[in-house]
Amino acid sequence: MLTAGGIVLAIGALYLGREIFVPFALAILLSFVLTPLVNWLRRWKVPRIAAVLIAVSIAFIVVAGIALVVGRQLVQLASNLPNYQTTITDKIRSLQSSAPGGGVVDAVTTTMQDLGREISGDEKKPGSAPSRLGAGGESREPVTVRMEPPQPRPLELIRSVIGPLLAPLATSGLVVIFVIFVLLEREDLRDRFIKLAGAGDLQKSTQAINDAASRVSRYLLMQLVVNLTYGVPIGVALYFVGVPNAILWGLLAAVLRFIPYLGPFIAAIFPAALAIAVDPGWTMLFWVVGLFVTAELVSNNVIEPWLYGSSTGLSSLAIIIAAIFWTMLWGPVGLFLATPLTVCLVVIGRYVPQLEFLGILLGSDPVLAPEEQLYQRLLAGNLEEAVEFAENYVDECSSRELYDNVGIPALRLAENDRQRNSIDTNYRRLVADTAISVVREVDDHIREKASAVTEGSHSAQRPCVLCLAGRTELDHAAAEMLAQVLEEHGIGAKVLPPIVVSRGALEQLDLQGVDAVCLSYFHPQPQVYARYVFRRLRRRAPQVKLAACCWNLIAGTEQAGELKTQMAADAAFASLQACVEQVEAWVGRAAALGETPQLTADAERAQIAALRGLGLDASKRQDLEEASRKVAQAFNVPIALVTLVDNIQPAAAADSRAQDVQAGLQGNHEGSLDAHVIAADDMLVSEDVTEDPRFADDPHVLERGIRFYAGVPLRTSSGHVVGCLCVIDTQPREFTDQDRDRLQEMANQLMVDIQSGRATTGVESDSSREVHPAP
Repeated sequence: MLTAGGIVLAIGALYLGREIFVPFALAILLSFVLTPLVNWLRRWKVPRIAAVLIAVSIAFIVVAGIALVVGRQLVQLASNLPNYQTTITDKIRSLQSSAPGGGVVDAVTTTMQDLGREISGDEKKPGSAPSRLGAGGESREPVTVRMEPPQPRPLELIRSVIGPLLAPLATSGLVVIFVIFVLLEREDLRDRFIKLAGAGDLQKSTQAINDAASRVSRYLLMQLVVNLTYGVPIGVALYFVGVPNAILWGLLAAVLRFIPYLGPFIAAIFPAALAIAVDPGWTMLFWVVGLFVTAELVSNNVIEPWLYGSSTGLSSLAIIIAAIFWTMLWGPVGLFLATPLTVCLVVIGRYVPQLEFLGILLGSDPVLAPEEQLYQRLLAGNLEEAVEFAENYVDECSSRELYDNVGIPALRLAENDRQRNSIDTNYRRLVADTAISVVREVDDHIREKASAVTEGSHSAQRPCVLCLAGRTELDHAAAEMLAQVLEEHGIGAKVLPPIVVSRGALEQLDLQGVDAVCLSYFHPQPQVYARYVFRRLRRRAPQVKLAACCWNLIAGTEQAGELKTQMAADAAFASLQACVEQVEAWVGRAAALGETPQLTADAERAQIAALRGLGLDASKRQDLEEASRKVAQAFNVPIALVTLVDNIQPAAAADSRAQDVQAGLQGNHEGSLDAHVIAADDMLVSEDVTEDPRFADDPHVLERGIRFYAGVPLRTSSGHVVGCLCVIDTQPREFTDQDRDRLQEMANQLMVDIQSGRATTGVESDSSREVHPAP
């Protein structure tokens, strides 16, 4: 209310004090124009007062010269107007005679005149007797009476002539005085305004003044250049066309173009009317109209975009409203000052919180960020506008940038609204469904732009990446965006809804031919949900790369290394670009290595059942640790592990470096090396894992210092693999065929002891036979 009341009072003050505010506003405007000239003179060591007087004098001479030229042209035009009367009369008669129906215009005109005389009673009725005045019935002519004002006195004559000129002269004098003092006291006025408006914030008030001065100066300078490039060619062209007083019309066009939108139209009326009066035909009129139309098109589409490095910050509607407002407030002068004054209001709105609505209502800058614009269209279910917005963005950038910078942030806004309970389930589904439709429309748009060869190869791709939705429909929409970008990069992708990550569905998920799984979450803390999914996927397909796409992390949890450890993933991403780049590397490496072993859901259930059938309680599992320690001693390696499908039993470490490796492996039963042995049901030996393309980039291997690995599966008597026995070293080493046979024999004997209830006997007997470790 206080702000509204202040605005009303300010408007009232501007209207009532227009006699003072108008000259002052004009002076401020002219000071922007003359300040560069004053500064230039100051650089030549001219005193300030002399520099200001010289600049004002030059401006006065220029204005007086223009006024003199315009005055002469007006006098010449007034003296020649009677000469054009005959041409105008002939054109009117030619129009009347050439009108459809012959003399229809004349007939209508005559009829209207007769009706007017009948209504006024000027014509006598038929058969009426003549009026008689005086005695004897003699008719007498009426006496004409003429009322004439007395001859004006000299003072009255001077007042009637000079009176109308006093107001403009007084305004001009005030403008000159204000300009001189503003230029003289420019720095002091600026400091006082900063102190008055800054309220202690010098930085903000200084930025506001600099911004306003920059915008207004740029507008005036560029508008002057544009108007001169518009008015001068028009004046020259009108001279060659033959329109009288071409200089006047060129100057008028240059001046009136300061008026937004209406100025060029008003400037064209006068020479067009004069062309009708001068030329007996219509050729000159067509030339004049064509000249103004051409000049306006060239100015709007070529000169203005070239000269205006940046706009004044006003929208087109704001310029029209400002022109109407300031014209009603200050008359014709307000029309010329409308744009500069409104620019200042927009700048004030940017830096004064109470007047921020001015910048929103009048400014040209978008008030909504791109993601907010898209979210609004998704929230309203406006598929047409959302698709148009997305396609325009893709044409300028790319689909990856669209989804990374706009699409996913828009869905993030929806998820944040869901977290605050400010959006119900129906609206959330509407947002997700509309977003998915937009993704598909964008995909069709990109396909239409692609060549036939690209489309053919694109359709032949196999789905080697699964894009899974973590929990909600919004996650599904993000998975669609990721899949569309992967497809565009030549990677086959398949999108599955949130229901597939439930426990029963995960066991039935087809992982044949899948190289990577990308799990999308908008939940701010998805670690628990992702770990549940990835552990089950890791058991079934140990070589499939698992990526967690966390699109809405809580601030402070963006560390990818910590996230992937917490979620048992191979990588964690917060941006679509990083995810696509990593998936491209994974898929390329997987294509070079061929198919990797994968475990079906039925096989996994059978393994768990077989392991539980062994009856390994806590004490027996502790015996496995002693067995693995004896295996490490037998092969002279720092670490040996007995890995079961639901746990890992590490051996004792031989040195501190091995202890670090052991600590990292503790509890990590989803390590890719052991999982590979269990899924393949075969021995795996990697004498230098850094040279093995299957594991060279595996974080479970490299980050823990593993360099040598050899493992064999542990099979029950029924043939089910329930784990593996492996030996690990932190240095590359050679593993001979004899070592392989010995490790396999130890694994077989260990399973015999486990099934007979003696977990360490076989290993002890093996040691008693003095088995020597490999060199």
